[in-house]
Amino acid sequence: MSEKYKYENGAIHLDHHKELHLSKVNCADVKDLMREFFERDAEEVDVFEEISDGLAEIQEDMKELKTAKKDAPSAKGIAVTPEEQIRLFLLMNERILVKKKGKLVEESLFNRQNHWQAIYRILVDKKYCKDSDFDGFDLFINKVMPSKVNAPYKKSSVKQISQTDFNKPFAKWKFDAETSGTLRPFERMKAIAQRFLEILMEKGL
Repeated sequence: MSEKYKYENGAIHLDHHKELHLSKVNCADVKDLMREFFERDAEEVDVFEEISDGLAEIQEDMKELKTAKKDAPSAKGIAVTPEEQIRLFLLMNERILVKKKGKLVEESLFNRQNHWQAIYRILVDKKYCKDSDFDGFDLFINKVMPSKVNAPYKKSSVKQISQTDFNKPFAKWKFDAETSGTLRPFERMKAIAQRFLEILMEKGL
């Protein structure tokens, strides 16, 4: 038996050059090939049964690994570079003029905790994060967030987007007095999302 087998990475090579790859082979393939090399006495049948059982276990483990990978929190581009942080930094530097007590004053465009919902919406629309995958979004933001931000980030605040009109794709945002609250906060959130989208596009994303 040892003269008829040679082991290499990921495959079992037989002397007639047929390969068995563990990710693709099934028990029927093993059975046919084993018959070529065994006389099928009692001891060899036991060997075949052990190999078949072992193969089934390996295939089941591979299936579980694929399922775990699929269900794990995801965030596109999780291995980030300093340039990823720059995009949020640019947004944090955006300033606007607003009227307060009859005077125009300058303030940061992004300056409230719930404004992170606009970031979430754009990153979901751009496929950087999956919709409703707040754990994946949390992983991404903690990788790219600048050291200084204009409003604290909290995952719990972002999750509240599911109860608002901002949970729709950005292209479908439309002010509705019955569900959107007052116009000014809606317009500010829309301006933040629009500017962040423009920054991403300017950087070729």
